[in-house]
Amino acid sequence: MFVMALGKETEMGLKELFKANAEDFMSLMLVAEKLEQLGKKEEAKALREKALVELGHAKAIFETLLKNQELRGIVGEMAKEEQEQHVSEYNKVAMTAKQEGHEDIEKMLCSFADQEAKIAETIAKVSKVLNEMAKEEQEQHVSEYNKVAMTAKQEGHEDIEKMLCAFAEQEAKISETIKSVAKAL
Repeated sequence: MFVMALGKETEMGLKELFKANAEDFMSLMLVAEKLEQLGKKEEAKALREKALVELGHAKAIFETLLKNQELRGIVGEMAKEEQEQHVSEYNKVAMTAKQEGHEDIEKMLCSFADQEAKIAETIAKVSKVLNEMAKEEQEQHVSEYNKVAMTAKQEGHEDIEKMLCAFAEQEAKISETIKSVAKAL
């Protein structure tokens, strides 16, 4: 199936719509939670249903982006935005709140900015761990499967050899997937 590359404006528009739908989903869920606490069960239920529609929109847009761009690129962009945009935006709003006399808000947002920075840091650490896992998966597991498979074949167990060779192929694919995820982070 041929997939036509997205134009720059379409891609940017889809990314903005994805963010907007994700934000709407979260906002509706938070309001529904508060309504539930206030005993407004029917209203909360109605908002949750609408929130799930927003989530469906976000998922469909995300899948559309994935068809036209590697997951690595999308996740990489999200991680970069997490580090650059969110942290600076939290700090900017925190300083404004402080100037307007809202030190409690400033304190909260500075704490959130620290957490956002740690999220980006964790993504980097996870990427390193995944790279190490991928290397081990490729070097150690695949070769071990193949070694045992050859031994089984020599001993007349072709069924075991076939099974282990199939597993070795799957292990190699696991390694590739881990590498891809690591690169995305």
